Amino acid sequence: MIRKLTFAFISVLFVLNFSCTSSNVQSKNNSANQNNLIKDENLNTSISVTDSDVNEIVSKTSETKDLRKDKQVQNPPETEVLQEKVVLAEADDKDETDDEIKLLFAGDIMAHTNNYHISSFDKIWRDVKYLIDGNDLVFANIEAPIDTTKPVSSYPNFNMPQNYVQAAVDAGFNVFSLCNNHSNDQYLDGIKETLKTVDRICEMAAKNAPPRSLYFSGLKNSKESEFSYNIIEKSGWKILFLPMTELLNRPDFSEYINYVKTDDASRNEFIDYVKKLREKNPCTVFILSFHTAEPEYTRNITSRQEKFYKELIKNGVDIIWANHAHIIKNRKIIVDTETNCDKLIMYANGNTISGQRRNPDLTSKNPNGERDNTGDGLFYKVTLKKDNNGSVKIKKCEPIFITTYINTANEFVLKPLNQDFVNYLYSVPRTNWAKYIERRININQEATKDLIEWQ
Repeated sequence: MIRKLTFAFISVLFVLNFSCTSSNVQSKNNSANQNNLIKDENLNTSISVTDSDVNEIVSKTSETKDLRKDKQVQNPPETEVLQEKVVLAEADDKDETDDEIKLLFAGDIMAHTNNYHISSFDKIWRDVKYLIDGNDLVFANIEAPIDTTKPVSSYPNFNMPQNYVQAAVDAGFNVFSLCNNHSNDQYLDGIKETLKTVDRICEMAAKNAPPRSLYFSGLKNSKESEFSYNIIEKSGWKILFLPMTELLNRPDFSEYINYVKTDDASRNEFIDYVKKLREKNPCTVFILSFHTAEPEYTRNITSRQEKFYKELIKNGVDIIWANHAHIIKNRKIIVDTETNCDKLIMYANGNTISGQRRNPDLTSKNPNGERDNTGDGLFYKVTLKKDNNGSVKIKKCEPIFITTYINTANEFVLKPLNQDFVNYLYSVPRTNWAKYIERRININQEATKDLIEWQ
């Protein structure tokens, strides 16, 4: 049974039990470095909603329901569609404490030829940095080798410069997957040099004042090494982060990459590995980054992939953060009404930055083609909260859409995909771009949903 909720509010709030095996982790003060916010003086991207606004919105909504009460009924709905702006009744709105952690999941960081035509790579992130600030862990997929001994290159054999990745680090990203279908674009030398490059980036971050901890994984130092992963201890939380890919553009040197084949036997073996890894590393939350072998540029989610994800969740994974489609897909909370164990799947967060949308269809009344969709991405903000009994709840999930904008200098930069940006474009004026962004806002809100599924 599918029901739609049409509450109007600025964020998606989930107050759900998120039970998992939890270790007694000592609290540590590892607050991330908060860089000064840099904004375009012509673009005010802040949105404020007061408590009175929320109360008025909720009081006018006849369909307001307490989803936590709903899931106690004998025959709960299998799937419920949560529109972008939803308030749950009885949401805990207390001040943040060390019992909470804020995670932000982006998508693919890519670098096509057009992305290099910019005065500074820091400029890419300038107008979305305020969205990144304030989160404890910020995740992204680096979709290229970072081999500083070779020239920079674009599709089909990517190679990023170190300062391109450094700009993302400076913007606030601190957790990276290095495994995807482009990981071996520069062969074995590229894999080894990428590992050296990220070591240098980590060393520089550790020397900052205050020092920052960065986490890169997904590549291996040798054929014999097990899959690389990170144990991240942050403010009393212990996060197990494992990035994997099930797709490579070429078979060369796959032994040096966190790679799993797509046949049933390989998947079953990997499911068993995940279960044992969780047992070996008791943690508060287990996050799996997964670069899928699904078709690109489609929002379709195959039943086989869905089944695979649910098996991974049954065997210890708490959050699946999938990518590869280069466009945004749905998100889903899975609630087990018997065990009160709740999980999160992000099926794809699209391109965070790329040059794939080189010629946006500015005059189309429905700019919904493959290339137009690749120009938008998702920042998915997730707030987790520890319960008194040691379980973890998803307190809040907030989808924030961003877009790659081509400015008058022909530079590809990120902007928030919201009405403030539309108003700015009308004022410049860049009317065609303003109308295009308005249409893209509607397309993204209608094409992807936040779902909740009871089992």
